[in-house]
Amino acid sequence: MKLKIIKGKHPLSIHIVWLVILLSILGIYRYLPPSTCIFHRVTGYPCLSCGISRAVEALFARDFIGMLYYNPLAVLFCAGLFFFSLLKLIEFIFGFTLKLSAGKKVLFFVRMSLLISVVANWLFLVVTKR
Repeated sequence: MKLKIIKGKHPLSIHIVWLVILLSILGIYRYLPPSTCIFHRVTGYPCLSCGISRAVEALFARDFIGMLYYNPLAVLFCAGLFFFSLLKLIEFIFGFTLKLSAGKKVLFFVRMSLLISVVANWLFLVVTKR
């Protein structure tokens, strides 16, 4: 794996758009009725993302055990999203961009790890009848 530092600012516009979308969702989230999963209603099985809304709500309430209870993969997703956003903010402030490149074996390992994580999370949701 190689890590390269590229001088020059990365465009911030896409991050501003995502921030506006996130703040909009957070602003109206409490006023929306709870949504139902169509896949779960039709098949009786939870979808891959069942419980993520409740897990994020538990995160905002600082209930980390509850977040794990609803959807364990949501914890990793939120942590990854937080650190990625923090990295992008640091890149913007200090005026550089990090570029990570990896070989085929490393990419295969990462992809298989992600696939196994998603399948294991889904099996957890099915077995625990979420």
